[in-house]
Amino acid sequence: MNIAIAAGGRFHAFQLANQLAQRNSLKKLFTFYYTKKDRTLVPENLVSNNSWCQFIDTCFCKLRLARVINPSTFNNIKDNFFDFCMSKEIPNLGKLDLFVGWANYTLYSMPAIRKTGAKIIIESGSCHILAQMRILQQEYAKHGLMFPPINQRVIDKMMAEYEQADYIMTLSSFARQSFIDQGIKAEKVLCVPCGMDVSYFAAQPQKKDPSNFRVIFVGLAGVRKGVHYLIEAWASLDLPARSTELLIVGNVQKDLKQVLAGMKIPANVNFFGSTTRETLRNLYHSSDLFVLPSLEDGFGMVIGEAMAAGLPVVCTTSTGAPDIITHGKEGFLVPPANSTALAEKILELYQNAEMRCAMGRAGQETIQHFTWDIYGTRIYDVYKTLV
Repeated sequence: MNIAIAAGGRFHAFQLANQLAQRNSLKKLFTFYYTKKDRTLVPENLVSNNSWCQFIDTCFCKLRLARVINPSTFNNIKDNFFDFCMSKEIPNLGKLDLFVGWANYTLYSMPAIRKTGAKIIIESGSCHILAQMRILQQEYAKHGLMFPPINQRVIDKMMAEYEQADYIMTLSSFARQSFIDQGIKAEKVLCVPCGMDVSYFAAQPQKKDPSNFRVIFVGLAGVRKGVHYLIEAWASLDLPARSTELLIVGNVQKDLKQVLAGMKIPANVNFFGSTTRETLRNLYHSSDLFVLPSLEDGFGMVIGEAMAAGLPVVCTTSTGAPDIITHGKEGFLVPPANSTALAEKILELYQNAEMRCAMGRAGQETIQHFTWDIYGTRIYDVYKTLV
């Protein structure tokens, strides 16, 4: 097969490209985040890296232009420019069997893609954009947030991509159902759970301090991830501040900052910010429990990372967790936007060290079925049936 991939951001596009390259099926990866380190994943001759997009993105961040330019508007312009430039390169690829384009990066290239003979798959890292918008609008209204959750131009572009694509690829049953609920035919919506760096996060564990209980969250800390419900749950437990900690790893987003401004944050909540992969691995290994309280999440790769590190997990059903874990075995599933349910399960695991260890061991065994190589085999088999 001849397959091309397009993704402005990193997402899991580089891992997908790596798996296809191993099977001699990757024709080209279009991106603007290719670095020297990525050469071990995808050979340079198989990559088209848009250096202009990379340059203006770097300038926007370093010059802190978000103070004068709306980041949503800037990203929309940058992503459309990437799409336009890619459309000019596609005719040089010759015949293709499949074109896998990430949502919001592919629409303007579709006429050129069609001329290659390829079937088009839109890769969606989240649920249907209208479902995501509805969830966020309801939550924003609840907390009095007035700015729009998602740029309308992004919504319009994704809706057009959904309509024109031959297939839509999702990462979880939850995400797939969101497309079907919006009226898209079930046979058009595919689902292959994402892979994870299982061996990396399982390696070289640190010794855990048994006298301290740490709950860890990892991700962009925003309203969409439900972090405010986690903090609310944690506050309600009122655990001893000297021996317990809730660690929030990831940049705090504008919407969450506004919600937290009206909340009392316990002293044992630590906002760690973003970090390196190595530090993240150490943080997993020095924690006791991982929690992902998302209101909407297409998958949640961090779930598997935490499981690989031997942590029990508490996740909402609005993530990929129901496709990975069995409730009560590797962790617990709870409804979204429910701080009471979160608090109950955190407390249960706080009080039962043996349960934490048993669930952690079960999670390490389960996550072995979600490596990148297994993902590669699964998705390649799906691609073969489409061709």
